[in-house]
Amino acid sequence: MHLTKVTLKNYGVYRDKIEFDLTTTPEKPVILIGGTNGAGKTTLFESILIGFYGQSYFDKKTTRKEYEKFLGNKVHRYLGSASAADSTSIVVDFKFYHNGEVDDYTVDRTWYDDDGRLTEQLKIKKNNKRLDAVEESQWQSFIEELIPKGIAKLFFFDGEKIVKMTEDDNEEIEIKSSFDSLLGLDVVEQLHSDLRIHIMRNMKDDSKSINTEYDKFLEEKEEIVDDLERLEERIIEKTSKQDDLVPQIEEIEAKISKIGGGFASKREDLRIERASLQSDHTALENELKSILSGAMPFTLIPKQIKSLEAQIKKDSEITKKQFEKEILNEKLDQILAVLDQKTLWKGVPDESKLKDSLNAKITKVFDSKKSLKKDMKSLFNFSLLESENILNLLESLTLQNRWGFNISRLQRVSKEFDDIYDKLNQIETALSNAPNDDEIGPLISKLNTLHEEQGMTKNEIDHLERKVTTQNTYLKMINSKIRHIVADQYKDKNAGTQAQLATKVQKVLDEYILKLKEKKLHLLEVYLLEELQRLLHKENLITKVTIDKESFEITLYDKDENAIPKDLLSKGEQQMFATGVLLALAKTSGKPLPFMIDTPLARLDVSHRDNMIEKFFPYASHQVVIFSTDSEISEKYYQQLLPYLSRSYAMEYLPGKGKTRQHLGYFWNEKGERVIAV
Repeated sequence: MHLTKVTLKNYGVYRDKIEFDLTTTPEKPVILIGGTNGAGKTTLFESILIGFYGQSYFDKKTTRKEYEKFLGNKVHRYLGSASAADSTSIVVDFKFYHNGEVDDYTVDRTWYDDDGRLTEQLKIKKNNKRLDAVEESQWQSFIEELIPKGIAKLFFFDGEKIVKMTEDDNEEIEIKSSFDSLLGLDVVEQLHSDLRIHIMRNMKDDSKSINTEYDKFLEEKEEIVDDLERLEERIIEKTSKQDDLVPQIEEIEAKISKIGGGFASKREDLRIERASLQSDHTALENELKSILSGAMPFTLIPKQIKSLEAQIKKDSEITKKQFEKEILNEKLDQILAVLDQKTLWKGVPDESKLKDSLNAKITKVFDSKKSLKKDMKSLFNFSLLESENILNLLESLTLQNRWGFNISRLQRVSKEFDDIYDKLNQIETALSNAPNDDEIGPLISKLNTLHEEQGMTKNEIDHLERKVTTQNTYLKMINSKIRHIVADQYKDKNAGTQAQLATKVQKVLDEYILKLKEKKLHLLEVYLLEELQRLLHKENLITKVTIDKESFEITLYDKDENAIPKDLLSKGEQQMFATGVLLALAKTSGKPLPFMIDTPLARLDVSHRDNMIEKFFPYASHQVVIFSTDSEISEKYYQQLLPYLSRSYAMEYLPGKGKTRQHLGYFWNEKGERVIAV
C-alpha cells in the first residue's frame, strides 16, 4: 500500500479544506511533517487511522456515545464564536498493490450535524468509481480485510508507546496482542468456535456430563470474565476523571495566556533548547572520534568493496541452492519410502514393474531440479544471515562513499561548534532579561500539578488496558483447553460422522496454528536480531535472539552466548529494543505498508538519535511519514534527511485566527533559515 493524499475539512484545528500530498519515490521515501505542540500534528497522524476504521479504531469498550463525543470535539469551532462547522471530513487516498496490479482507492468519511447528533457517512471509490462490487453495508469490513487493523497498528505508532513498553517491560504483551492479527489467525479461531458449537449441539444427553477438570476450567473462565468486567468499570471511572481534568486545565491555561503566559512558555522553551544545545556540544567531540575511528577508511577502497559484495552474493546463491538440494533429497527419500510400502501396492497387477517405473520417473524429476553443479563451492562459507548482515554493512559503506557522508560530517563539526556557541549566548541574554514569576508562578505550579495528575490517570488507564489484554489472552487459552476436553469426550462417546469430522478438523487446525506460529516466531527472531544490530550503536552487543513460543518472553544473548538481562541495557538501548520489536513485528507480517511515526525520537540520547536518522528512517519502508517537533528533528537532523525527503510540511497554529496554517517545507529551509518562529 502507498498513501498518496490526506484531505481534512473542518477537522480539529484545520479550518476549511487542507490537503497533504504524501507521494514518495523509491529514492526519496520520507515525508517529514513538523509542528509545534497544539498545531495539529498528532491530529493529522490519528486522522488517517480514524478515516480508515472509524469507531473500530478505538477500543471495543468505546461506546457510540463516547465516539460521537470524541468527534464532536474534533469539529472545527470558529474563534470567538460558539458556532461550529456543519460538517467535518477525513479523506484518505492510497494505492493498493495486489497480484501485480495496482488500484487507486479513496476512503471518504464525513460527519454531519443532524439536530445536534453527528451522522457518519462512509464513501469508497476504486479507480475513481463507486465501489459497487461490495455491498455498501459491508464497506467497513472490506477496508478491514484490505488493511487489517491489528496489522496497521504495527506500522502506525508513536514514541510514547515505545517508552511505555520499556518502562513497564511489556514487550511480551505487545507480541501476544499482535500475533493473531499478524498471522491472520482470526478467521481460524472463528472456525474453531463454530466447530465447537456444532459439536456441543450434536452431543448426546448422557455425554454432556463434563469431568472435574472441565468444571475447573469453566470456573476459571467465569473468574476471568468477572475480572474483565471489573477492569472495564475501572477504565470507565478513570476515563471520566481524565475528562473532568480537561476543563480545569483549559481554564488555568486561559488565565496564564491573559497575563502573559506566552512569554513564560517561550522561556521554558528556551531553557529546553539550552539543555539540548549543551548536550549537542558535548556530543561533538564523541562524534568526531566516531568518524575517524569508524568506517571512513573503507570508503577509500570502493572497487574492493564492490568485488567483495559480488562474491558474497554469489556465495549466498550457492548456499541457497545447497539448502534446496538437501530438502529435495530429503523429500525424495520420503516419497520413495512411501512407495516401498507393501500395503500401497496390494491388489495392483505387475507391482514390481510399475513400482520400478514410478521410482525411476520420480527420481528423474527430482534430479532435474538439483541445479547445483559439483564444481560450485562457496568461498567464504557464511550463513545466509551472516551474508545478509555483511551485505547491509557494505551497502552502508557504499552510501557513505557516494554521498561523502563522513567527510561532510567532519566538515560540519567546527561550524556546528560556532553556531551552538552563538545560540547559547543569545539564549542566556534572553533568559537574563526575563521578568519575575511572582504573578504567574502559582498558576503554572497549579497547571503542572493538573498535568501531572492527568498523566498519572492516563498511565493508570494504560495499565488497566494492558491487564485487559493479558486477561483476554488467558481467556483464549482457557477456551482452548475447554475445547480439547469437549473434543475428547465427544470422541469417546462415538457420536455421529459429521461431528467426528468436525473434531478431526479442529485437530488439523491446531496443528496448522502450531506450525505456523513456530515458523513466524523463528522469522520474528531473525528480523528482531537484524533490527537490533542495525539500531544499537554498540557493535556486537547482541548476537542472538530467542522468543519463547508459550510466554513470548524475549531473551538476548551476547557473542559468548550469555543471556543479557534487559534491565542492564541503558534507557536509550531499551527504547531502541522496543522500537526493534515493533519493526520486527511489522516485517514479519509481510504486509508492505507505510510507516507512520509520531514523536519518533522521544527521550533518545544523541547516539541513538543518530542511528534512527541514519539507519532507520531512510530504509524502514517504501514510504516513511514522520511527525515531529523541531526539538526532535532539529536543523542538524533535517539537513541529514534532506537527500531522502520527497517533501516536508510544517504546521503553524495561529492563535489570533484559531486555526492551523500549512507551510510547504519544514521549520528551516535548505539554507538553514527558520521558516516558522517558535
